[in-house]
Amino acid sequence: MLNEQLKLIRKANKYTQQQISDLLEIDRSTYASYETGRNRPDIRFLAAFAKVFDITVDYLIGIDPKSEFLVCDSVVSLKKEQGETLISELKRDEKDLLAMYRMCSSEKKESFMELLKQAKNEELNSL
Repeated sequence: MLNEQLKLIRKANKYTQQQISDLLEIDRSTYASYETGRNRPDIRFLAAFAKVFDITVDYLIGIDPKSEFLVCDSVVSLKKEQGETLISELKRDEKDLLAMYRMCSSEKKESFMELLKQAKNEELNSL
């Protein structure tokens, strides 16, 4: 079940195994072995994978099957009606940026947001 969840979530968000491996800094073959069920990932991997996709580890391992996940067509339709952008619709660099942001601590997120605000202001001032 876990291996199927990993694959389903990855594919629904249009990531390759290599992209996930790069984000989580593991070998692609290691990640592939998780998806095929040959090996089981450790808790650190599960926590990092869950952060990338903004889901709970409980959902990932099947304890909380009711967690929202953007696979169901009705959820995707609802999100689009509300004007939200789905992860799968983002460009590669935007997805990578979001995934790395989600993996940071609250303090690092605040610092990163300040850095982005400064960069945005510099861009606006140069217009």
